[in-house]
Amino acid sequence: MDFRPVDTLKTISTRNLIRSYALTNLFLVLVYTSIEPYFNGANVSWIHQLHLILQPLAIFASIADSSIFTGVTLIFSFSAIVFDGVVLWLNFIAVSRCIAEPSATCFEMVFEKFIWGMLAFVHIFSDTMLSLRLISLRSYLVKKDVNEKIAMQNYDGEVPILKTVDVNCAKLRILHVFLLPIGFLYAFFMLGRTFSNLLWIGALIHVFVDLYGISVSRVHDTWSLGILMGLQLIIGSINLFTVVYRIPEPRDTISEDLSFYISIFYVFADCLLLYFIIATFRILQGYEKLKKN
Repeated sequence: MDFRPVDTLKTISTRNLIRSYALTNLFLVLVYTSIEPYFNGANVSWIHQLHLILQPLAIFASIADSSIFTGVTLIFSFSAIVFDGVVLWLNFIAVSRCIAEPSATCFEMVFEKFIWGMLAFVHIFSDTMLSLRLISLRSYLVKKDVNEKIAMQNYDGEVPILKTVDVNCAKLRILHVFLLPIGFLYAFFMLGRTFSNLLWIGALIHVFVDLYGISVSRVHDTWSLGILMGLQLIIGSINLFTVVYRIPEPRDTISEDLSFYISIFYVFADCLLLYFIIATFRILQGYEKLKKN
């Protein structure tokens, strides 16, 4: 039965802001990965790479419709503020000591620590804004939970309105469209390696699955969704195995790092796609049983 209220303009705006801050943090991680080889001193800014786990969760929370999952993501977001704050504090201490006791190598170290400190500061700002938006989103979703429960208790009609199916299909379509340019970028970096190692083919085939998903998202059909579900399970399994396989491999170039991060992003994206596909599939199955009865 479909009693879930649709998002208001405030909820939609909050979801978009969460995605913006999550993408900002992912971009900052790429900045760290790109410039880190050019610095000689030791640093603890590698901690920022924890955002590779957190930010996909935040993107998931911004698209999913669960107040519980949003609350869990909020806890992780608060943890990220603490970790990034530790990085900023350690860099501040290093700069302060160097200024108090200047030496020949101080100038280079101050420059490096200042860069890492600024990177941590931007991370903290983005983390804070992300956490505030997650708090807002959770409050909106809790209200939707209450309204849904009231609507279920007061429902007397025969056939539910399939609002959630329309919303889920729209989210599927947006996700597949969003993944298309990422797939082309991945193909640009990894097409040559595909011929030497078939593991890379999973992400390349994802482009065609995304094209199929865009077309299926406009058709409320259990068979089409079932095929898409099977394809996503296969591609998702291949991408997960590829990520695990690549973890111990050395990555010497920016393109290799970027392709590895894209592979990780694909794993989270596949989980998110499967979440909406399965949810929509179950609603349509229930609707078909209701029509038969």
